[in-house]
Amino acid sequence: MRRRAAACEPVHVVDDLRLDDRARIEQLAVAYAYAVDDREWTAFERLYVPDATIDYRSAGGIAGTPTEVAAWLAETSTMFSWSMHSMSTQRIEFTGPTTATGSMHVFARYGLVWDGVEELMDVSAVYHDEYVRTDTGWRFASRREQTNSVSGGRFADLVRTTLPR
Repeated sequence: MRRRAAACEPVHVVDDLRLDDRARIEQLAVAYAYAVDDREWTAFERLYVPDATIDYRSAGGIAGTPTEVAAWLAETSTMFSWSMHSMSTQRIEFTGPTTATGSMHVFARYGLVWDGVEELMDVSAVYHDEYVRTDTGWRFASRREQTNSVSGGRFADLVRTTLPR
């Protein structure tokens, strides 16, 4: 004899379109990490809508448009031998049919030579994002970095002294 299922709370089911949107926004974050680490500044710019705002001031950087920030990154990234950005713990909230907000944790490790010594610099931060779906897919409408810590060798010590309090 079959038993009847007990009554339970309604289950919220995310429709297939939102699952696809979520996956595409997650891939946007991965594409960002690779564009920065591979120093592909044209690809970096294409991840944003042209009038997006990017704010890296909490890490000692600049705020500006994708074009301005890409030019700044191209210049400043040359001091690093390599970088590796790891994104995790992404939260996405849809605010409309073609808009969303989100945040994610980032751990960025940089290799460099400072005063003739190989060093690592680690940055832990949270990115606060706004996303918009365009005709060419999901793009960043804004990104603000909230730097939580900078650690490493003497270069990291120097960077920490320049960070806003």
